Amino acid sequence: MNLQLTNDRIRELIPNVIHEVKGETPLLDKLRPWLDSAKEWLEQNVIGALEPSGQALNLVEKVIVFKAFSLAVPSLDLSLSPSGFAVINTDGRAPASKERVERLIASINSFVDQNLDALVFLLYSYESWRNSDIGQWWLATFIPNLNEVWRFRSMSDVMTTYRTMRSHALRFEQEVEENYLGSVINVLRNQQYFLSDLTPLVSKIREAELRYIGFHMRDQKAKCPDDHEVWHLIRPLLEQLKSYP
Repeated sequence: MNLQLTNDRIRELIPNVIHEVKGETPLLDKLRPWLDSAKEWLEQNVIGALEPSGQALNLVEKVIVFKAFSLAVPSLDLSLSPSGFAVINTDGRAPASKERVERLIASINSFVDQNLDALVFLLYSYESWRNSDIGQWWLATFIPNLNEVWRFRSMSDVMTTYRTMRSHALRFEQEVEENYLGSVINVLRNQQYFLSDLTPLVSKIREAELRYIGFHMRDQKAKCPDDHEVWHLIRPLLEQLKSYP
């Protein structure tokens, strides 16, 4: 991904940053290691080889800058001296409290999550992304975006939570395909964004899948034998399918 961030663009995205004086290292250079790390993380988890443009590029820049800034915040006012770490202070300013810094980082991370959610949703409009390896990874289940992550997230970050949900979803869908729906599940999954008349069926299978995920994210089981768990969840969909030739 060819990303052309400037110092002005970073300042536009991050408010309340005091301008550098002549000879001082620009904010862009201070953030460079974290920007590179955030860019690599986004490419590996979401973007792949896509070169985004327009609104997608705007969201990509926000995710990368916010994520880099949240990672860099603890280090921005520290320097390493021969005797250990020292706080960089300026006359007339006192270092922020630990609590305020933690709230700042949490606030920035919430911006990352919000923009990441919007970005994933927008990427489905790119056919090249849908057909790419990373696009197919996101399209492999009935939870192809981050909309449902918030109900299951606890201490983990959004992508870690999503990966755990996805692994449960894959197990659920494999059993549904092998024992109940066969290739029908592939039709529903592959066309879930493009055929409106299948929406009721997609809604039912998503509901069943999310219930399954909910049980297993909480290390619980449905109140029935293991081999009946998926059957009870999928039965409403099977009843509805009887009306489809």
